[in-house]
Amino acid sequence: MKEAVIGPGSVGGYYGGVLARHGEEVSFIARPGAHFDAMKANGLQLRSNWGDFTVYPQVTSDSTEVGPVDFVLYTVKLFHNEVALPLIEPLLKDGTTVLTIQNGVDSADVIAERYGWKHVMAGATYIETGRPEPGMIHQSGSTARITFGEQDGSRTDRTETVFNLLDKEGILPDIGDDIAVTLWTKLVNVGPIGTVMTASRGSFVEVLDSPWGEYTVRSVMEDVERVARAKGVNLAPDVVDEKLRDGISEAAEAQASLQGDFRAGNQLEIEHLLGMVVREGRALNVPVAASAALVTSLWKFRNGAVLE
Repeated sequence: MKEAVIGPGSVGGYYGGVLARHGEEVSFIARPGAHFDAMKANGLQLRSNWGDFTVYPQVTSDSTEVGPVDFVLYTVKLFHNEVALPLIEPLLKDGTTVLTIQNGVDSADVIAERYGWKHVMAGATYIETGRPEPGMIHQSGSTARITFGEQDGSRTDRTETVFNLLDKEGILPDIGDDIAVTLWTKLVNVGPIGTVMTASRGSFVEVLDSPWGEYTVRSVMEDVERVARAKGVNLAPDVVDEKLRDGISEAAEAQASLQGDFRAGNQLEIEHLLGMVVREGRALNVPVAASAALVTSLWKFRNGAVLE
């Protein structure tokens, strides 16, 4: 098979690097910059729970140089969709699957609106990665999981093909039987915790040390749950209790990409994550006051700004 990764940052670069390590023909489609230049010059270095290694994929900013492929992993930040979505078209042929593991819950809908569901599959990833310097990715912890599936939950030839492609040391693939539940359950978890950490300028341990920290996180999780249920998503009855319990048990290791972007003065995905929850909640007449307060507190930083 021939694969392409659009957005080979810390997440896409990790998964693409693992595929390349195992002999797959992988191309990286990235924005020009320091990370791009480092990968072009020296390959991509990975430090992971499954070993340290360097891979040397094709690196380009022009997807026409890659041409049609069998599989596309789409991992750009949500606010880059306007620029990144056109990069998919030259990669398509009959049978090409585009798997999006972006944050949020509606990424696949956006891509499918443009290219059709015959090419698109939704997924969610659970991984801790960082980019300590250009051309290097550090993965920590024992989990690097991708859960994906068809919109109707069916097992198909392409879900099996994607599973077999991803089923390599360093990736834990899983075919979900209700991908909407998967996506919204992840949002119940990472959306509130990451946003509260970012708004508070603190770690999750410090959030929980606050008298009202746990209450605030629970309130935002309940906002997300209410909106999901109003949209007909069949979340587990105890989803908030479970995800809050998981978050508290792993508080010392908690990281948030939103907080990392905030600290670096980068553009934030706030409008596409909890901002989406607030918009949907208002449209559905569902209470989302806690989420609205958090989004408001970060709104002026959405396009990137460094605090003085």
